[in-house]
Amino acid sequence: MKKIGLAAGVMLFAVSAMASNFRAADQVYVPAAGKIGTFASDVYVSNPNAFPVTVSVTYSQGPAGAQSNFPNLFTLAANERREFVDFIGTAQPNGLGSSGLGQLVFSGCKQGTDCGVATQDPQTGISPNFADVTVESRIYSTASNGGTTGQLFSGLPWYNYASQDQQNNSLDTVFIVGLRQSAASSGAGTFRSNIGLANASQFSTTTMVVRAFSGTGTKCGPDFTITLGPLGHTQPNFGNMFPGCNGTFWVTVNQQNSSRTGDSPDACGSSGCAGFFAYGSVLDNLTNDATTLEAQYTKSLTAAQIACIYPAPDQTVTCKSTPKIRRAVRH
Repeated sequence: MKKIGLAAGVMLFAVSAMASNFRAADQVYVPAAGKIGTFASDVYVSNPNAFPVTVSVTYSQGPAGAQSNFPNLFTLAANERREFVDFIGTAQPNGLGSSGLGQLVFSGCKQGTDCGVATQDPQTGISPNFADVTVESRIYSTASNGGTTGQLFSGLPWYNYASQDQQNNSLDTVFIVGLRQSAASSGAGTFRSNIGLANASQFSTTTMVVRAFSGTGTKCGPDFTITLGPLGHTQPNFGNMFPGCNGTFWVTVNQQNSSRTGDSPDACGSSGCAGFFAYGSVLDNLTNDATTLEAQYTKSLTAAQIACIYPAPDQTVTCKSTPKIRRAVRH
C-alpha cells in the first residue's frame, strides 16, 4: 500500500486544474477500458523520465470489483512512448490477454528496483523508487466495413479522485453536464447516455449516489444508488437509472457509507481511503458516435493555490500542510 499526503489547505483545491494539465503520476487510473466483441481499447503509455520504468497493471471488473493483477507487465525505456493496440485482449506482455469492461490502474517503478512496502516511508508510504507515467486510451467499436467509432478516456492521476473524506473542502462531490436521453431509442436526432462510476479504493466498499437535474436545477426522479466493492466499476444507462427522465440533464455524483476492508491499512482510517471517479458518455442513436463527458469539481483555484502550481520564474514556493489524501491502491 502506498500513501502520501497533499497540502490540505492549498494543493487539495488544485486537483481540478491537475485533471487537465497534470497527468503524470506513479499511479494512473483509466476509468473505462474493455474487450467485448467488436469493442476494444488502445492504450498509449508514456515514460516522461530519463530512466527506464517498469509498469504493473491492475484490471478490475464489475460492481463487486473482480481484480486481476499483472505485476511488472512491461518496461518503458527512458522517455519512451508506446502504443498498445487492443490492450485488454492482446496477450501478455503487450496486453492483458483478458476480456470484459472495467477500470485499469497503472503503477510505475524505476526499473530494477523494489517499490514494495519495505522501501516505503512508514509515515507517508512514499518509496524513492516510485516513477511517473502517463496514460491515454481510446475505446472503440469496429464496424463490418472496417471503420471505427470510439471515444477518448484520459488516464487520471491518483491525486484526482474525489472522496467523501473531503466533504469539508467541497471535494466530495463532482458534476457531469451534457447528458442527453431521448424518449425514442432510435432515429436521427435521438441520443442515449451512460454514467460511469468507479470505486478508486482497493480498501473500501462504498455506496455511490447520483442525482439528475434539468438545466435549471429541477431534480428528475429519485436518487440512483449502487454499492461498489473495492475497485468496483459500473456503467449503467441513464434511462435505466432515471426512468422517464427525457431531455438534457446534468448530474451530481458523490459517495457515502464507505467502510474499510479487512486488509485495509490503519492509515486509511475507517473509510478505507475512500475515493471515486465518475464520467459520462453521450451517444448518437443513429451513428453510435460517442463523446466522453468528464466530471468536474465545483471549486476554483485561489491566487495562493495558483501560485503553488505556477510560481514566478525566480520564486520558490513551499506549499505543505497536514496530509489529508492518500493513494488507495497497492503499488
